[in-house]
Order: sequence, then C-alpha cells, then structure tokens
Amino acid sequence: MEEQSYTFRLTAYDIPRYLPQVSRALERRSELAGQLKYANRKKLTGVPQSRGNFHGRNRRTTYIMSAVGIVLGAGSLYLSASLGWDIFFLIIGAVLAAAGIYGFYHAGRSNPYARDAAKLLKGKDSFLSEDDIRIVFNEYGMRSARSFIPYNEFQCWIETEDLFLFMYGPLVTLLQKTDLVDAEISDFRQLVIGNIKLHAKVKDAN
Repeated sequence: MEEQSYTFRLTAYDIPRYLPQVSRALERRSELAGQLKYANRKKLTGVPQSRGNFHGRNRRTTYIMSAVGIVLGAGSLYLSASLGWDIFFLIIGAVLAAAGIYGFYHAGRSNPYARDAAKLLKGKDSFLSEDDIRIVFNEYGMRSARSFIPYNEFQCWIETEDLFLFMYGPLVTLLQKTDLVDAEISDFRQLVIGNIKLHAKVKDAN
C-alpha cells in the first residue's frame, strides 16, 4: 500500500495579511495551553485552578476600562462646559479622557502575540519557489530537509483562514494552505486531526 503523504512547497508569505491571523493563532494556543493545564490540575487534585490567558484577559480588561474612562471623561467635560467650565469637572474630565486614550494606546502596543507573530513571520516573504523548500507530512509525522518531528511531539495545531500552525516544544511551523502541492486541504486536515488531537480553528482573524 502506498504511503499517504502531503507536501508543502514554500513560497513567499504575505506578511501584512498574515500578521493578524498569526497573532490570533498564538493567542489561541496560549488559551489551549491554559485549558489543558487547568484540566490536568483539576484531574489530579480535584481543586479548580485559575485558567485562561492572562495576557488576553488583561488586554481586554484594559480596553474596557479605557473605554469607560473616555466616556466618563467626556461626560465630565460636558458637565464642566454646562457649568461655565467649572475647573473641578474640567480637570477630572481631562484626566479620565487622557487615561482612557493612553490605555487604548498601551494595550495595542503591549500585545505580546503581535510581537511574537512578527518575529515568526520575519523573512518568510523572501521564499522563492525555485528554492524548493518542502515540508512533508505522512502517517508518522512531519519531515523537512533537516529534521523529522513525530506526531507525539506536537503540542497542538491551529488553522486560520490562510494558514496552518504546528506547535512543538518552543517551535512553530507555519504553512500556507496555498503551498500544499497536488492535494486537497480537506484530506490533509483529516490526516492531522487523526494524529494531533489538540487543535483549534481561528475564525475572523483579520
């Protein structure tokens, strides 16, 4: 029986298009890791542990609090104007609005997933088809010109609109769906689903 295999032949990546997808996928990986850690601790101890993604929750909280600050600040400024530019409400409004604006700015710049995504994508826009860089998946694992990774070493894989991300140890292999050679995405997806159980699909990543 012929061995089932799927080959990706790497071409240049569209970094601006992929950056938000990779950022969201890395955040989703962190969420999966937190959920798995929570499940394992609960199984061993029977005591619920804190779970979820600290960075994601913290950033969302910052956005919410910043929005509240801007709304309250605008309300205070309006009240100050209504009272003939009362100095107390003017100062309170200015401080709250400035804090809200700074919170939005800081939360956007401090997103660790965006930074990691940029690092992961760096240089991948220089791939050429004539370089003939290939990544091959078969029933045993993933092979490149330099290494072989069996499926039991993968932590998880994540699918976005345009990409597959495979995580193992501290490393991530990032593959474009359009680089799959002479095969159907659905067939490849079934292969990895059968061998790497922990996975997720990121929707609306852009």
